[in-house]
Amino acid sequence: MNVKIRKDSWSVEEDNLLKELVLKKIEQGHTQISGFEEASILLGRSKQACAFRWNKNLRPIVLQRKTSVKPTVAKEVPDSSTLQNHLQLAMESYDEMRQSYDEIANAYNLLKRDYEQLVNWVKQGITHIE
Repeated sequence: MNVKIRKDSWSVEEDNLLKELVLKKIEQGHTQISGFEEASILLGRSKQACAFRWNKNLRPIVLQRKTSVKPTVAKEVPDSSTLQNHLQLAMESYDEMRQSYDEIANAYNLLKRDYEQLVNWVKQGITHIE
């Protein structure tokens, strides 16, 4: 019996690299998609192929291992450094958003003032013409 192997089959090394990259990105607080993007560059495959391989073949295995090795503790408590990192990122994001809002509000107020000046000039011009 002749067994044909597809030319685009995934090797064990490619699976391991994809698994490492995706899990590393998730642990760092990034999305799976960012892991697929990085893996696609290193493996020479599309992001979609990496995502499909992860979701169809690798993720179920990873989830199965995590649930079978789960400690008997009812709830896992994240360590304080992880919570602190998330809080710091949230605060930085809020500060950036607040700064952007203030800049937009200032630009709006300047435009509003200029608009009101133009309207006043036009009104004055109309009274002079009449």
